Amino acid sequence: MKNYFFLFTIGICLYGCSQVQRATDFITKPSARELYTRTLDTAGVSETLWNDAFQDAKANQLQVPIPFVIASQSFKDKAIALAYNITLEKGSIFKLIVEKNIDSGLVFIDFFELDTDSTLLKKPLVSNDWKTDSISYTVERSGAYKVVIQPELRDSLMFTAKMYTQPSFTFPVSGKGNAAIGSFWGMARDGGKRSHEGIDIFAKRGSPAIAATDGFISFTGNKGLGGKQVWLKNGLWGQSLYYAHLDSIIVSKGARVKKGDTLGLVGNTGNARTTRPHLHFGIYTRLGAINPLPFVEKQDVPVSKHKVSFDKALTKLKSNQLRTGPDIRYMELTNLPRHQEVAVLGKTHQWYHVRVADSLEGFINQSLLQK
Repeated sequence: MKNYFFLFTIGICLYGCSQVQRATDFITKPSARELYTRTLDTAGVSETLWNDAFQDAKANQLQVPIPFVIASQSFKDKAIALAYNITLEKGSIFKLIVEKNIDSGLVFIDFFELDTDSTLLKKPLVSNDWKTDSISYTVERSGAYKVVIQPELRDSLMFTAKMYTQPSFTFPVSGKGNAAIGSFWGMARDGGKRSHEGIDIFAKRGSPAIAATDGFISFTGNKGLGGKQVWLKNGLWGQSLYYAHLDSIIVSKGARVKKGDTLGLVGNTGNARTTRPHLHFGIYTRLGAINPLPFVEKQDVPVSKHKVSFDKALTKLKSNQLRTGPDIRYMELTNLPRHQEVAVLGKTHQWYHVRVADSLEGFINQSLLQK
């Protein structure tokens, strides 16, 4: 009888603890990484390996361009983590998608902001949810960021991580895209007396200039360098979108518009009378003009069929350059001697992400390695 009472008591405690944990999780919303860590042996080597790999990756200084794609794989007895510094611009939406060869495999993603002194902020801006293989983040501040990608402790999980950006606004000329942009932010104007505070999108006269986002019309008129123009306010305290050189204006001041509504028709009024019809598109904040390109530039999802089929390699030559990024334009970290063994963490096109002596990480061209 005592045994039955003991088992009943244990069951009640376990059920109660489970309910408390669920209630806590509902409030704190733990990331997929935090949920996975609970499954590791807290008294054993596994959790130590897992956490050490994560912390080491966060501390590296590797840099990659956007878009970027890297292939990697997991191991049951060896924890790995991939981490890269990236530069993003306000107005873009950063996306990271992981593709796996095993649907049940787990890969964890954490996205951090770097402070002005290149210090990694403690808490990630976003992490992936449990069994969700992607993240998305609308960039609110131009600057440096870091992404950390870590697979679970498991054999034969091969995965590819794809990083790219998408615009947060609709392209402001109907039927057009990146190829129609003929003049960019910062280009010289009036013999260098001023710089271009926007982008020029070339299109046939009469092409619809459309609302890139929801908002209200704060001004319409025909004046100054912009000629016939429309100003679209994106929220009460938001940015002002500037549409200039219009052939005609369709909307009225004070009107509320939705993304895709026609505001006017492309022309060449104002100081554009001697140029082909185009829309000058600008964005202004309380601090002045900002580059509108990241808000509207479309980007293809990167493609790679690379796989990492081995976890170790040897250097080939007397001098083998290890770099901070996957291109000869990136800074050289060191020269590795011939027959230096490296751990292979990932591959992107012709470059391998490797680790030397369990500490130094970098990229090395495949021509400098042998199995």
